[in-house]
Amino acid sequence: MGTMKLVCGWLVVILLLMKQSSIEGKKIFVSKYGAHPNDDLDDTAAIQLTINEAIKRGYTSEIVFGFGIYAISSTIIIQNAINLTITGEGIDQTYLIAYNQVSIFFAENCQGLKFTSFSIDYNPLPFTAGYIANIGDTFLDVRVVSPHQTDVDRQAQAILRYDPDQKRPAFGQNTYEMYQTPPADRNTTIVEPGVLRVPLSARTEFRQGDPVVVRYAFRGHAIYGQDLTDISVQSIAIYTSWGMGFVTLRSRRLQISNYHVLPRDGRWMSTIVDCLHFFDTREYLSITDSECHAMGDDGLNVHGVFFLVTNIIDDKTIIIQTKTSDEPLNFAVGTNLEFSANQQPFVVHGSGQVASITSTNSTDTRKITFTNPVNVTLNDWVCVADTPMLTIRNFTVANNRARGVLLETRNIDIRQSLFYRTSGPAVLIQPSMYWHEGPEAQNVSLVGNVYIENNEGIAQGKGVITILPDPVHLVPVINDIRIESSSFYLGLSSQGLLQSNNMNNLYLTHNYIATNLSAPIISICNSRNISAANNCVVNMQTKIIEYYTFDQTSPCSMNLSSLIDLPPSAFNASFPPPAITDKKFY
Repeated sequence: MGTMKLVCGWLVVILLLMKQSSIEGKKIFVSKYGAHPNDDLDDTAAIQLTINEAIKRGYTSEIVFGFGIYAISSTIIIQNAINLTITGEGIDQTYLIAYNQVSIFFAENCQGLKFTSFSIDYNPLPFTAGYIANIGDTFLDVRVVSPHQTDVDRQAQAILRYDPDQKRPAFGQNTYEMYQTPPADRNTTIVEPGVLRVPLSARTEFRQGDPVVVRYAFRGHAIYGQDLTDISVQSIAIYTSWGMGFVTLRSRRLQISNYHVLPRDGRWMSTIVDCLHFFDTREYLSITDSECHAMGDDGLNVHGVFFLVTNIIDDKTIIIQTKTSDEPLNFAVGTNLEFSANQQPFVVHGSGQVASITSTNSTDTRKITFTNPVNVTLNDWVCVADTPMLTIRNFTVANNRARGVLLETRNIDIRQSLFYRTSGPAVLIQPSMYWHEGPEAQNVSLVGNVYIENNEGIAQGKGVITILPDPVHLVPVINDIRIESSSFYLGLSSQGLLQSNNMNNLYLTHNYIATNLSAPIISICNSRNISAANNCVVNMQTKIIEYYTFDQTSPCSMNLSSLIDLPPSAFNASFPPPAITDKKFY
């Protein structure tokens, strides 16, 4: 009996020790490994060591930052982590500040990774801003305004005209920007206190006195991940980045909530390119209660990638080549691929399921073997067919240089969201062979959203919602879109409500449309089954006679469009705006 009690006693002790070990292992403070806030010392190595130790232990862990500022000098690598949480004490309580032009986090082959409760910023900034003081054939001088800096030895890649009063890229007649390959032998210099000289590769149309934002050469994203599963980003603020905010490649099951990209302390820009960007996402992507302000490009871009068939070995085996620099060429067994002809890249004519993928002698090609014979031809385009379910709720995009959301995917549901003064269309649906991104969209619901003065600037299309495959086809390739119960407030330079190119089966209903323009608000090119009912148009100054027009730009033709049911009666209902916003920033 005494021996039994002793054994039981030891079992209890062992269980308590195991429990205590589990508790201690679950929460790991970066301070334990030497990362302390607000001490002006580089914390990168200590943070990396903390993460490495947590991954090495192999159980669920929480990496905890304290209150204050942590200094980052190089990218923190997270590889092969399982159920790892990176957490601070809250947005604007914990800051990760990068003092070099790097990505802060690079995550690869992780499952159950979560980023939460901290902010990201950079010093120096990836851009500067001010007023043009002088212009020459090979330079322009910018009198920099605070809080921007006279950054020397930088390469300027893009310059855009800005409107400091409305705090957005210039719009209407004042729209202008330039992209350039920066001169290889000349970087920015200071010509006098507060004045930065920006080398140019060609003469510009800018004028003395123009307010401008100068974006430096791209260096890296704030948070980048690839081959991730069950990823969560929650309660994060990114104030700038030398690239995009949050980017993933080949990830499954993403959840983003309470995510913010914002300009800080009076800056004229936040991230220099996209707020959110997702390549080849699988299963689902959920975005809720998030916002993107003042980026140098899009709010959100979701897409797959087109590859080129360069060799057909047999009826089950082909060689494909990437046409982009991103190299998303690693398909899991079981992935479904679609094929389209080289001259009709968005018209699917066959598909196949991947049985194996193997390397070749070239880094940009792979050999793909399918489970069954496939209908494919040399120089066909190949795209992943396994697109995610994209669900967006309470998402704001405002005052950015380009589009609100760029959708090159399928199964999309966007509701209760606000698009405010996006320079280009609030929603752009555009599979693109220029970028080799797709596939063509299907099954899109845009319901209960608010659109205010969009599509007035640099990236302007012909509609606040623009459907525009690149290249334009002679037949419809986009299918099944519903625009419902939304409120549109068109600005004087918004062009129109909708551009419909190569669309099949689009329906507008119960939308409130406020405009002072008399021109048709819908442009149609090579589309069919476009209809509307029970919409309210409020026009205080003029009267719209025809609500749609046929685009005559080649290869558009009125004869290639059919079943257009957009009578004036579809726009003469009377009701208050069905979607409203309580956002105060405008």
